[in-house]
Amino acid sequence: MDQQGGQLTLDHFTIENDQIELKILQQKDAAELYAAIQASLIELRKFPASLIWSLQEPNLEASHAFCLSRMQALLNKENFVYVVRDQDCKNFLGVMDIHEINWEKNSAAVGFWGNAQFKQQGYMCTALKLFAETLMNQWSFQRLEAFVDTENVLARKLCEKVDFKIIEIQQGKVQNPVDGSMRDICRYVLEKK
Repeated sequence: MDQQGGQLTLDHFTIENDQIELKILQQKDAAELYAAIQASLIELRKFPASLIWSLQEPNLEASHAFCLSRMQALLNKENFVYVVRDQDCKNFLGVMDIHEINWEKNSAAVGFWGNAQFKQQGYMCTALKLFAETLMNQWSFQRLEAFVDTENVLARKLCEKVDFKIIEIQQGKVQNPVDGSMRDICRYVLEKK
């Protein structure tokens, strides 16, 4: 465990392989987070029921506030939010997190979104696979879930490529805040073998 002056450092949470690096989202990432959101708004807003935050007009101040709030959530062991980067150029590829953590049952939900500038290049698939393997093998999670809008074909394919299995389609699970329609949500599960 990396410690500095007897304190746990954020480097302890780094997850990486030769292609991808996942590091805890920090204040220093706010400007790149803001830029990635701006570049991805059209894609993100296709699924407002799942990504309601994307309906707000992005701004740097909001990105700073989000980074700060996620550090507090990390300290409370409620939510761990990671920046996904490629190892070569350190491009901001997207965000991945665990939430709805049940420490007694060693289960959690994962969430993710990719920077549209790097869409369909395999980065997020590699990142999700690495993330899930690390959560299961090093963090001792036994079960991970992902909740994806039925119409979000790319996110569904991503889950399936990483061996998440669809266990149900939750009919009319969430309301679309834009048009009031009810959205169906796919519930995916990955269990430790």
